[in-house]
Amino acid sequence: MLLGKTGKRKTGIVLKLSEVWNKVYKSNNSFFGEEPSNFALLCFNHMKTNNVKKVLELGSGHGRDTTFFASNGLEVLDRVAKEKRLPIKPRIYDVKSPLPSLDGYFDAVYSHMLLNMRFSLEELHFIFSEITRVLKPKGLNFFSVRNYNDKSYGTGIEIDKGI
Repeated sequence: MLLGKTGKRKTGIVLKLSEVWNKVYKSNNSFFGEEPSNFALLCFNHMKTNNVKKVLELGSGHGRDTTFFASNGLEVLDRVAKEKRLPIKPRIYDVKSPLPSLDGYFDAVYSHMLLNMRFSLEELHFIFSEITRVLKPKGLNFFSVRNYNDKSYGTGIEIDKGI
């Protein structure tokens, strides 16, 4: 899945986020490490407690969290590599478009830092409505975002107000 069709603007050039991340992973395929994120570990405990079986991961990067979930018995719909022979169904799609999944199909949706990307308020509303659509009744939506307490908050180059 794509994180969105367009990425950061710089001097009038619009980059596809998929191109940006593909370049990052091509130069260093373990950019964030091979181990699952702390957020994935925390969420997995809640998934086990709530008998989650089918997970949709949005914005998986190179798939370290996806691989962890699948290695621990969850069926994951995501875009990571097929060669690991895990219960992963790879897909690439744009989260700004309707998700290609059945209504009420997933027990949980997981996204780690995806919603930090450059989405308008309307796009975020759409993404959350699609997440709600594909979740089973009482399904779980696990997502992480940066906040004012994050050690990286306010660092980097501002590309738009608040972004």
